[in-house]
Amino acid sequence: MRKLIILLLIACSVSTADTHQAHLQKLKKEFPYGLLTDDFGILNMQDLKINTCIAGPIAFSEQDRISPYPYWQCFEIRNTKMTCERGKYDPHEKAIMSMLAVSGVRDKELHEFISRRPIPLWSCRLYKKDWQRLTKNETHICVSGADHSKEVIGTNIKWTWIFGRYKTRKGCDSYFQGECADARMCED
Repeated sequence: MRKLIILLLIACSVSTADTHQAHLQKLKKEFPYGLLTDDFGILNMQDLKINTCIAGPIAFSEQDRISPYPYWQCFEIRNTKMTCERGKYDPHEKAIMSMLAVSGVRDKELHEFISRRPIPLWSCRLYKKDWQRLTKNETHICVSGADHSKEVIGTNIKWTWIFGRYKTRKGCDSYFQGECADARMCED
């Protein structure tokens, strides 16, 4: 009986791996440039399609720093965090401003996804509250960003991206409204 259970578990794990590979191949066939890493089953076709509505797809290149096309990449949750980098008071906004930053480490390289402009600190804290809810008990997260730059500091590599959105199996949050799998975004 014990051998039968072990064989059944092995068969299920092989089946799950095959299903995941089929999912990943389907995404990469339809959107060959949109995903830079494994998505761990988090993303769907709509997530990648939205990026093609934001900007025309283009193959990723380390040298092409000005690329409005956003790329998805995924990280282990334990290697990511969201911060609100506090700034000064803005009399026009009537608020203390901050920069939202999502950072993740993969293959010993730091990737920082920075908000497009300063946002009120209270707004950044709302993003952090959603982050905590969407990342709790999750193992992986995918982040979409554009306009990348690469900086080499000694033996360390730091990538900087413009933050677009992130997604876990629990849900998605974005800088701009409508970028989280809103089918209307891509309507002509």
